[in-house]
Amino acid sequence: MKKREKYLNISSSFVKIIFIVMVVFILASIGLTIALYSLYGNYIEEKIKITNTIIFGVNTGILCSMLITLVVVCPIALYASRKMASPLVEMKKVAIAMSEGNFSVRAKGNYSGEAGQLAVTLNQLAGELSKTITSLMIEGDLLRQILNSMSDGLLGFDLEQKVNLKNTTFEKMFEIKSDLQELEEPLYEMMKEISLAAIENQKTEITTCSFKEKSILISGSPIRSEDNSIVGTVLLFRDITEAVRLEQTRKDYVANVSHELRSPLTAVKGLIIPLKEGMVKDDEKKNHFYEIIYNEVERLNRLVNDLFELSRLQSSNAPFDMQVVEVSNILYDQQDKFQILVEEKNMQLIVNKSEAPIYVKGNIDRIGQVLTILIDNALKFAKENSTITLSARKEKGRALVFVHNTGSMIKKEDLPFIFDRFYKVDISHKEEGAGLGLSIAKEVITRMGGNIRVESNGKNETCFSFDLELDVLI
Repeated sequence: MKKREKYLNISSSFVKIIFIVMVVFILASIGLTIALYSLYGNYIEEKIKITNTIIFGVNTGILCSMLITLVVVCPIALYASRKMASPLVEMKKVAIAMSEGNFSVRAKGNYSGEAGQLAVTLNQLAGELSKTITSLMIEGDLLRQILNSMSDGLLGFDLEQKVNLKNTTFEKMFEIKSDLQELEEPLYEMMKEISLAAIENQKTEITTCSFKEKSILISGSPIRSEDNSIVGTVLLFRDITEAVRLEQTRKDYVANVSHELRSPLTAVKGLIIPLKEGMVKDDEKKNHFYEIIYNEVERLNRLVNDLFELSRLQSSNAPFDMQVVEVSNILYDQQDKFQILVEEKNMQLIVNKSEAPIYVKGNIDRIGQVLTILIDNALKFAKENSTITLSARKEKGRALVFVHNTGSMIKKEDLPFIFDRFYKVDISHKEEGAGLGLSIAKEVITRMGGNIRVESNGKNETCFSFDLELDVLI
C-alpha cells in the first residue's frame, strides 16, 4: 500500500515556534484593546456617534447607487450572458445530436473569438465522423453481401459461445428463419463443441453431420486478433450431398463394371481350361463349349461397346447433327427391323398411325437408337402374346413418342432408378444385358433437348416415352 504523504508535520520545532508566536500575538492584541478602551472609552463613544452618522449617509448613497446600477446593468448583463451562452447552447445541441448518431447537424460558424473556433472545430469533427461512419457502413454492407453470397454457410461464435455472425446460406441450409433456437438441440450442441475444440486445440477442426438427407461438412477455425490471441471461432458449412452421391456412384460404377466383366471372363475361363487340357473328347460337346464361349465373348463385346458409347456421350459436348425428321417413318422402320424377332417370341409390334405427319428437330440415327433400346428392352421382359405399341402425338408444342407394352411391369420403388447405370429391375435377367441401355437412351434424348420418362401400372403394362422439339419441313 502506497504511503500517504505528510504535507504538515506539527511535531517539527519550526511549526511549534510559529504556533506559540501567533498565540502570544493574539493574547497581546486582546490585552492592548482592553487597556486602550479603559483609558479612552468616553472619547471613543463620542466619536462613534459622529462616525455612525457619516456611515449612515455613506450607506444610503451606496444603496441608491446599487439600485440604479441594478436597473441599468442587469438588462445589459442579461443580454451579454445570453449572447455569450447562445453558441455554447447551440454547440451542446450539436454534440447531443452527434452522440445520437446524427452527423448531418452543424453549428453556425459566424461566431467570433474562441466560440467561433470551437464551432468550426466541432463542425469538422462532425464531418470527419460522418465520413468515417458512412465508410464503415459501406464496408459493413459489402461484407454482409459477400457473406450472404457465399455458397457455404457461415456461423461465428465469441469466446462465450454466443453467436455473433451468420449468413443467409446457413439459414437456408438448415431451414431456419432467424432464431438459432429453431435448430435441433443435438445439432446446435455439436456446433458449439466444434467451436470449443477449435479454441482448445488452436487449430481447424473438421467433421460431418447429416440434416434431412443432406451430408454437410463442418470446418471450425479459431479467429485471432492483432496480438495473436483467440477472440472467437468461425464455422463453415458445405453441402457435400452431391459429392457423396457421386463418390458412391463412382464406387458402384467400378463395382458393377468389374462384376459385369468378371462374369463372362469367368465363364470363358471355365470352359477353355477343360478344352486346353483335352478333357473334352466329344466333338458335339466341344462345339457346345465353343458356342458358349462365343456368346460370352459377344456379351463382353456388347458391354465394352455400351460402356464406350455411354462414356463418349457423357464426356463430349459436341452437338448432334440435327435435322428435320418425320417421326412416323422412324416408327415404321423399327417395326420392320424387329418384325422377325417379334414373331419368334409370339408377340405383336404395331404402330398407331398419327393423323398428320409429325416433324421434329433431331438426329434420325439417334432417335432410331433410342427406339431400338426401348423396343429391345420390351422384348426382353414382356411375356408371350404381349403387344408392343409404337405411337406419337403433339402436345404443348412438343412431339411425344411412346413405346407401350402389355406384357411387363416395373415396381413403383424401381421407377426412380430405372435410367441409372447398371440398374436392373430383375436380377434373374443377368444374361439379357448389363443395364446400360436405358442410361444411353437418356443421355441421347437429353443431348437432343428432350426428356425421357417411364410409367407402369404395377401389373402388366409399362410405357416409355420421350419428347422432342417440333419443327416444320421447308
